Amino acid sequence: MKIVTTETISDRNITEIKEAIFSEQVLSVNVVKDAISGIKGIFGGKSNSYSEEYAKGRELAINDLQKEAEKIGANAIVGTVVDYNQFVNSDIMLIIVTASGTAVSVQ
Repeated sequence: MKIVTTETISDRNITEIKEAIFSEQVLSVNVVKDAISGIKGIFGGKSNSYSEEYAKGRELAINDLQKEAEKIGANAIVGTVVDYNQFVNSDIMLIIVTASGTAVSVQ
């Protein structure tokens, strides 16, 4: 399945616009990973644990979009947008990844 951020696919014709599709993924960050990342932040450097969690959330959201598109008979998604947010409480950190796009049929 072709998944693009543009409104069209250059080498394909959109034959049918199905509908807008959405995915929301919420991941909790491990407290130990959070502490280690905080220490790295003090001294500088990349936090691999956070990067991995955000990448995992994006992958889950895109896979969910693809499943939604397949359910309604689409073979591509255009106008794909992925957004990231986080919710921090004294006990927990949640990463919220939302994805949306338009499910279409292309030739």
